[in-house]
Amino acid sequence: MVCRRCGNGAAEQFRRVDSFERLSLADDPADSNCGHYYIDMVYVMRCSACGHRQEQVEKRSPFATLQEAQKELDSTIIGKG
Repeated sequence: MVCRRCGNGAAEQFRRVDSFERLSLADDPADSNCGHYYIDMVYVMRCSACGHRQEQVEKRSPFATLQEAQKELDSTIIGKG
């Protein structure tokens, strides 16, 4: 990972300060899941050199429909997943 502000890329300079899940659409034609929806596990990383925060997508789980992805995301939020 390289900081987008200061350009430093030492792995030990980044600290995870937050995480969240979000839905996203695979809209890249080169992606084998193009047209599907992803649940992304996103980490917010902080550069210790300059303090800049940026996202790092750690895991992507594909789903064929928005309804399936939303149901899975909701089930993990309420603890039934």
